[in-house]
Amino acid sequence: MTERAWMRRALRAVFAPLAVAVALAGCLNPFAPEEGGVSAGLWEPQVTIGGMLRNFQTAYTLRDSFRYADVIAEEFVFQFFDASQNRYDQWYSDTELRTTGALLRSFERLDLRWGPIPAAIDTFSQPDTTVEFTVNFTLTAGDFSPIDGFARFQTRAGEDGRFRIVQWRDDY
Repeated sequence: MTERAWMRRALRAVFAPLAVAVALAGCLNPFAPEEGGVSAGLWEPQVTIGGMLRNFQTAYTLRDSFRYADVIAEEFVFQFFDASQNRYDQWYSDTELRTTGALLRSFERLDLRWGPIPAAIDTFSQPDTTVEFTVNFTLTAGDFSPIDGFARFQTRAGEDGRFRIVQWRDDY
C-alpha cells in the first residue's frame, strides 16, 4: 500500500465517523426542552378537581387554548344570562373552544384567580361521580378593570381518570 493510499484510508477512518456525528448533531436542538421537562411542572395530571381548576387557571394565564381544551368535556355546556333576551342561553364545546381561543389571542395578559376552593372539592378524586360546586373568580384581561363573578361547575372524571368540566353556568 502506498503512503498516499494509506493516508486516504486513515483520513476516511477518522472523518467518516466525525461527519456522521456532525450530521446527527445537526438534528438535535440543544435549546429544546426535554420531554416532560420545563413545562411539565406547570401542569397537573387533573386527577382531582383542584388539579383541573389549576390547569384551567394556568391555561388562561399562559393563553394556551390547547391546554384549555383539555379541561372541557366533549359534552360540555356553557350557560349564561343573555340580558338582551332577559333569559339564560347556552352553547356547546365547539363554540366554547372557539370563543375562548379568540379571548386568549385577544389579550397579551390574562389573569384568572379562583376564590377559596373548599378542601373537599380541591382534593376530590372519586371516578364516576358528577360533582357540582360554585367558585368565585376574578378575571383581569389586559388593562381592563377586573371582572368578578361566580362559576357553577359540574365536573366528572372521564375514562382516562382526568377531571373535566361538563357544565359551566356563569352566575355573573
